[in-house]
Formats: sequence, C-alpha cells, structure tokens
Amino acid sequence: MNNFQLKFQEQIDFLSQKVNLPTETHNEITSRQHDRAFVVAGAMKADLLNDLHNAVNQAIADGQSFKQFQDGFDVILAKHGWLSNEDEGYKAWRARVIYQTNLRTSHAAGRYKQMTDSEVLKRRPYWVYRHNSTEHPRILHQRWNGLVLLATHPFWRRNYPPNGYGCNCGVDAINERQLKAMGKTGPDELPSFDDDRNDFDSAPGASWYPDLDKYPEPIAKAFVSENMSDGVFDRFIEHTFEAVDMIKNSGIAESTLAKKLRAISTSEQYPIAVLTAPQKQVLGVKSQVLLFKQSDAVQQMAKSAAGLSGDLQHLFDQAQWIVRISNTQLLLHIVFGQRKFIAEIQQSKDGLFLKSFNTASASEINAAKKSGTILSGA
Repeated sequence: MNNFQLKFQEQIDFLSQKVNLPTETHNEITSRQHDRAFVVAGAMKADLLNDLHNAVNQAIADGQSFKQFQDGFDVILAKHGWLSNEDEGYKAWRARVIYQTNLRTSHAAGRYKQMTDSEVLKRRPYWVYRHNSTEHPRILHQRWNGLVLLATHPFWRRNYPPNGYGCNCGVDAINERQLKAMGKTGPDELPSFDDDRNDFDSAPGASWYPDLDKYPEPIAKAFVSENMSDGVFDRFIEHTFEAVDMIKNSGIAESTLAKKLRAISTSEQYPIAVLTAPQKQVLGVKSQVLLFKQSDAVQQMAKSAAGLSGDLQHLFDQAQWIVRISNTQLLLHIVFGQRKFIAEIQQSKDGLFLKSFNTASASEINAAKKSGTILSGA
C-alpha cells in the first residue's frame, strides 16, 4: 500500500466479518444476507472459498490494483483447478466482477456505517444521491442524481448504492448550510419511478452487526433474533457440517483427523444470543453478547451436531443453573421440553464464546454440577 494511502478500516472490517457461504448461483441469497455472507457463485468447496475471501480481504486492506488481485486470483484457480474448463477471457471477467463488486459494496458499507453514526446524523441529517458517469449509465440513476432526502428516509433502505453490477453511484451526507448552498430549503419530494430489481435491493452494510453491547438488552436481542432468522446462519452451519462430515467419512487416519479439521477452521464468528441482565451479573462478564466461532462449530460437529439450529436465544433464556469451572470457563444447564443440554462458555479478552452445546444425561449433569462452583440455580 502507498504510504500516503490511508486504510478505510470500516471497509476492511465489513469484509473480514463475513462468513464463507458456498453457493452455486449468484441469486441464492438476498442482498441483505450479503452483509453477513461472502459468496462467489459456483465456489462450493470450503478451502477454495476461504482462499478467495482471503484474497479479497488482502486486496482491500493493501489497496491492490485489479491487476495485482488478478495475479493472486489466477494462482488460486491453478491451486484448486476451479474454472479449468473456461477460457482466459471468462476467467478475467470473473476476476473483475469479484474484485469490483466486493470493492464497491464494502466501501459503500463502510461509508454507511460512518454516516449512520448518531453524532454524524445530528450534524449531517441529509443524504444526496450522486450519479457517477459510466460507459452505459442507467437512466434511473441519472434521474436520482442530486436527489436530497433525510438520511432516515425509507428510500435509502433499498436504493443506497451500488444499485446493480457496475454501478458507480454514491451518497454524500450534508448539513443545513450545504443544503442551502444547493438552493434547497428542505429535502426533495421523492419522484415516482419503476424499479423491478431482484438484487442489489438493500443498503450495503445496513444489516452489518453493530456493537451490540452498546444497546439495551431487548434491542440487542431483537437484532440478533432478526439476523439469526434470515437463513445465513443455518446455511453456515449446514455447510460447515457437510465439510466436517466429508472429512470424518473419508477414511483418513485418526492421527491426521485433527489436522484436517484445523485446515477447514476459520476465524468467522456469529452473535447467537444475548444474555439476560441476571445472567450477565451472575457470570461477572462485561459483554452481553454470546458469540459462536466457525472453528468451534467444526470441533462441535466433529463430536456431535446437537442443538446448532433454531432459536438459540430461547434456549439460553432457559438456563437452569450456571457452574464456574475456572476464571474463563463456565457451564450452563439448559432444559427445553424433555431435552437437557449442557453449554460450555468461554470468556476471553475478545468476548464471550460458546465452545460446545450437547445433550446431557442425568449422570453427566450431576458430574457437571460437581465440577466447579455453582453460581446460580440448584
């Protein structure tokens, strides 16, 4: 990166927090789900997708040109044999689409996060749509050029750019003085328009997880619940399970199993539940957010696939007792209907993480209760 080129941290953070999600086609997930999922149409293998994600992350973080990204892209293709039946022109086109789409959407998401900061919204409550010329401009985008609306207007939920492949449009946040300098006394009336888009139909970054510890418990819970129900987490779990199952059933020696499992583990993580105020107090933790790492999902699935879908928030709300094993390790006993579970939680400087979640027999529950200090429950 050029020494005079500053990194756009919000853009980098947006890309790096995405979970890898294998897909066959570009339209398998919604625009909103793209905020949490890194996808490349046709990239179905976990190691291939992970390499592509890392390449995009590096390109954004290092400020790589398209040519630099393409060189790395070609190395990945050769390594995995992906697109081996396609000609060089098609490969170059795919590289450009992957590069430009991720570059533009991540930049837009970073800007969205900056402009929706509460202090920024107070100072700059208006947003202006900016159409930037392209070789083949969209007429609708040209009509929106210079359109001024309040930042809270519903228009932006669907039409915050980019609004399609190759769209170079942007948004500026302005204050009252800048509004008057444009010859306006207030926001514009929204013009009528026809728009039948099926993709690029939500603001990039609008569903990106905020710092949930800054929100009251009910709001944080509602946010996690909404994002847990959009399908990305379930597919993330499904594809992780398939990758683990393939390794376990490949007939490899037990001595190499752990190495193979580590190879498909990543640093991806998901907020899956929010602790109640009493739970947080009993645990003596600062964060109210319970996270689940992909690497822990791999280890969990190597042993058991219990309880890794559905309404996890509801399950954790049913905790009967909490046992502290050490300063960093906790056990929760959860009863749901006729089923009983033990959840292991680990506290670290990076947050609160679910390490395992398994069904438990009466003897296992009794053993767990005797393994540490009971903090709550009987």
